[in-house]
Amino acid sequence: MIVQLFPRLDRLAVDALLAIRADDKACPEPILDADSYPIETRYAASGGSPIRHDILVDLRARLVEIAAGCGFPDRGSASDRARFDEQVSAFLAERDELDGGEALRDDVWAFLACVLLPDLVVWRFADRPAERFHGGVRNTFQRLWMRGRILDRGAVEDRWELLGALTEDALVQITERPSIGNDARLSRALAEGWLRASRQLGRSVMEDAMREAVIRLRLRNQVQLLAELDDRDLEVTIDTFFAQAPTAAGPERRSWTDRLLGRAK
Repeated sequence: MIVQLFPRLDRLAVDALLAIRADDKACPEPILDADSYPIETRYAASGGSPIRHDILVDLRARLVEIAAGCGFPDRGSASDRARFDEQVSAFLAERDELDGGEALRDDVWAFLACVLLPDLVVWRFADRPAERFHGGVRNTFQRLWMRGRILDRGAVEDRWELLGALTEDALVQITERPSIGNDARLSRALAEGWLRASRQLGRSVMEDAMREAVIRLRLRNQVQLLAELDDRDLEVTIDTFFAQAPTAAGPERRSWTDRLLGRAK
């Protein structure tokens, strides 16, 4: 099998391109002609062959189609953009071209955001923060690919439920912490624990509960490798982290187990 090498754009090239566009208030146009790619565009020197241009064009077309179903090019609502994130996460996770090492490179996602899909970036994030163009966990599309890869339940009916069920804050807590996001099994276990807790308590209290559960998870993982637990023990451990998290501030603080049992403190 021949590895398909994606175009790459390093941080300096991204900064230069963003500087050129800084005073341009119009929506940036994608560059679909390979001969017009930025001069800084590079491919890996060896290990495969450059990806066919028609595959990149198709990738863009499919993403634009998803965006159009979510209101693009009109701004739409926050729920429209959340739906876009959910659908794109599943779509990118299933693309064969992104199933290898190329998708692990920040500079690949920087190229996609800056050259192939800049109009979708600006639509999704109207204030145009540079981090949404640069490669990394906050890149517009890289973050969605990561979510799809680590929260994929596999061949089940509700395969992508976690992508739509979790809040943006919960997803960020998982994917932007390497100690969690780099371990797909641990990430899924935490997401499933969030879902169980939210069904008991309601989503309104889950932001604080998730933050404290993540702190407890990271501390425990320093002394006990949670990835070594079997599925049931890992589930119980994650539920314990959420059970210890307070759901109210000040003198009214109670754990969610107290709330479930109706105990006042």
